[in-house]
Amino acid sequence: MSLRGKVYLSLFVLITLLSAAFAASAWLEDKEGTGTESADTERESAIPVSARTAVRGPITRSLGSTANLRARREVDVVAQVAGLVTSVDAEEGDFVRSGQLLCSLDDRELQIDLELATQRLAQTKIQLEAAGIRREQTEAKLRNKRAELERNEEALAQGLLAESEVAVQRHEIEDLEHELRAVAATVKETRFRQEELEAEIRKVDLLISQSSITAPFDGTVTERAVELGQSLRTSDMVFKVGAFAPLYADVFLPEQDSHEAAPGQSATIRLGAGDGQIATGEVERVSPVVDERTGTVKVTVRFQPPSGAFRPGAFARVAIETNTDSDAVLIPKQAVIEEDGVLYVIVIDEAETARRTNVELGYENESDVQVRSGVHEGETVVIAGQGRLKDGDRTRVVDN
Repeated sequence: MSLRGKVYLSLFVLITLLSAAFAASAWLEDKEGTGTESADTERESAIPVSARTAVRGPITRSLGSTANLRARREVDVVAQVAGLVTSVDAEEGDFVRSGQLLCSLDDRELQIDLELATQRLAQTKIQLEAAGIRREQTEAKLRNKRAELERNEEALAQGLLAESEVAVQRHEIEDLEHELRAVAATVKETRFRQEELEAEIRKVDLLISQSSITAPFDGTVTERAVELGQSLRTSDMVFKVGAFAPLYADVFLPEQDSHEAAPGQSATIRLGAGDGQIATGEVERVSPVVDERTGTVKVTVRFQPPSGAFRPGAFARVAIETNTDSDAVLIPKQAVIEEDGVLYVIVIDEAETARRTNVELGYENESDVQVRSGVHEGETVVIAGQGRLKDGDRTRVVDN
């Protein structure tokens, strides 16, 4: 073969190799592009869900119910005497101390009654003193007459004195004895009169003190029902006073749940129906009887209000903590689905495939629930979007 032939043959071989290499490269690029598009298409077809991971931690069993808060005590303050209101010294919302003046009534007539009774008492004391003096005088006369009679009787026995003279002395002694009894009766009657007047004075003093209407205990004025110049009758309500610390919540639990409640257990009190303010307290007492009409048991929870938002009459949700599991598997409550009485969750495996799993639940709180069987720590459960899933569906977690 000539030199020119060899050169042409080499060029032909080189061109053939370059063409083959170019074709192979184009085939590989096309292959890779097809695989990427297939993966992207498959991911886009997966069902988007929101999921959370099962964790291990403590959870407490709570008995929940609702209640309207009540004060430790709330009473109607009433007028104990009739009279005209001369001053109003407290207003609704005021905090008052025990014995603090709330309002005053006109007591001028009572003051006059007191003065008259005092004067009568002074006169009675003078009368009692005079009666006492008369009694002492009569007793002295009687002693002297008895001593004289004793001497005269001795003289009569010796024949030195006539019988008639001794008889006169005996009659005189009888008269003195009768006079002494009369004076003693007068003293006794006068003393009773003195005691009666002293009691009358105490009564008028009491009525005068009751004309100043005061707070029966430390508390807050919740209602004022009196006006300046108003004429009050006995037993008219003038104020309402309540003690706001502590407050109480009376919850009524089903009989089967009430066995778990006991004095001293912690309780959480949340105001309103939503995310209201929270206070903590404890069970003070559990009723020993079951209400035959409702089949419930009254449980009284006592707590100190942390703010002024906790007021008597306010609606609250009460949760009583009874038992605690310190090592429980927990998942969000929204992950649990009930169907025909069966509870289940959707678990996502490592391949992002959905799998339905029946579960047995335990304690629960506001956000989480304990899983006794069906889900293990670290597994991922769907909390939103599970309604569209079936076993084996591909998923795409958009929030975890």
